[in-house]
Amino acid sequence: MSLGEIGRPAPAAVIHNPLALRKLWVRIDHNEQALQWAQTGPGQALLHAAFFLLLAATPLLRLKHLCLVVAALALCAIVPTRRLAILCAMGTLFVVLRPFRFETAYTHFSEIWTGVAGALPMQIGMSMAAIVFLAGLVMFASGQRSGRLGIAGQRPVLTMSVLCAALTAITVLVPASSAISAAAWTLLAILSGTFFFVAYALLDNRRRDPIPLLHLPGFVRPIWATGVVPIKGPGFLKKYEASDAAELARTRLKAVKLLCWAVLLYWTWELCFNQVIYGYLQFPRMEDAIADGAAGQRHVLAIRWLILAVYFMAEVMIFAAEIHLLVAIVRMAGFHVPRGMVNPLASRTLTEFWGRYFFYFKEMLADIFFFPAFQRYFKKSPRLRIAFATFAAAFVGNILFDFVPRLPEMSLYGVSTIVEHFYSYTIYAALLTTGLIASVLSTSRPDPEQGWFAYHVAPRIRVIGFFMLLQIFADSTGSLPVGERIMFFLSLFGIVLG
Repeated sequence: MSLGEIGRPAPAAVIHNPLALRKLWVRIDHNEQALQWAQTGPGQALLHAAFFLLLAATPLLRLKHLCLVVAALALCAIVPTRRLAILCAMGTLFVVLRPFRFETAYTHFSEIWTGVAGALPMQIGMSMAAIVFLAGLVMFASGQRSGRLGIAGQRPVLTMSVLCAALTAITVLVPASSAISAAAWTLLAILSGTFFFVAYALLDNRRRDPIPLLHLPGFVRPIWATGVVPIKGPGFLKKYEASDAAELARTRLKAVKLLCWAVLLYWTWELCFNQVIYGYLQFPRMEDAIADGAAGQRHVLAIRWLILAVYFMAEVMIFAAEIHLLVAIVRMAGFHVPRGMVNPLASRTLTEFWGRYFFYFKEMLADIFFFPAFQRYFKKSPRLRIAFATFAAAFVGNILFDFVPRLPEMSLYGVSTIVEHFYSYTIYAALLTTGLIASVLSTSRPDPEQGWFAYHVAPRIRVIGFFMLLQIFADSTGSLPVGERIMFFLSLFGIVLG
């Protein structure tokens, strides 16, 4: 059966052939009849209804966030020529309603606001703070375009970093009861939680064809944002905007397909791992196994490796579901951006896995840390140049990505406490950086002529094993002492301490 026949009744042989049906589904966005149907009124309505039902079937968004996404996508469908303006307006509303990243920030702001405004609703105070922040961003962007800000406008990421450091110092050194400390903490909580979104917006603001100034606040927290990793900047989004009705239909079909995949991954993770493996079978979670080992109740070696492998696979699966959902929302709005994760377990090198596992995180570290370092330092030594740039991205950028959003917590829990939480993550970043530098500088690559096992199996085992072991240290919350994580890591190789 040809793909062009998808609109006609399928032969029984195809209907009862899962592989044939899968092929039809995978290629549906290339099918002319499907594309024509997706451009009709009923087709668009059905696609959006299916998309919204799939979103609701995946409890990865809070109800209020889900409603905001549904409203934005519905407006984009009604007025497709104004989709970018709609997304910017809804993104601005998002950050005004939900300016902080962590729940601890809302709790502390509630205490600040109660002391200042008494019985007035906290939402009023949060929204006012967000509006002031966004107004400051627009003023800075205006000065950046005109050239009035000099080096501050040319190096916006450095400027933001200095501002975060100054605000952190104020919140730590100035008594918390003072108005200056409260204002600095509130601004820091907003800026640190949106740091990399703002960075991309200001970097794009230096382009020759930047978006309108009043659209910039919409990229501080876009409607699809569930974390702090941006899908690059406004210029990237414009580059992938559907240019005609056929391309828009294809993009929406791709969005529905990707969201179906996200739903499947999420419920596989929930039922197989949460409900069966960790629930019914009571199989140990990795952090529980680490704590048990430190208490002298160590599992046998094979079980320790199995615990780590199961944990790694569960993390990959739920992370894939989250990333696919995020990209699906962007695509449904009419922007055919690349996927955020593409079959990372098929990677044969560490650098390939790094790019496949979370494309947009890799891109963010490259744009903000790797390329600036590569363009400025060690130009006469190519190998040192690329090694240093990799260090800047994978180590410095990786740590700052997790560290910057935690800056407001320093005044709440103490500087030393937050720093101690990053001991484990520093080991993670150091091992990752070492592996990536070795991979990128290596002159040997898997070769098909080496044989099936040497080309298809051995390199993938090494890559998966490396990133699986890294998961032991991929924590910046301080949930377990770093010493216990080191002991568990060494025990996997038969080295038992204590």
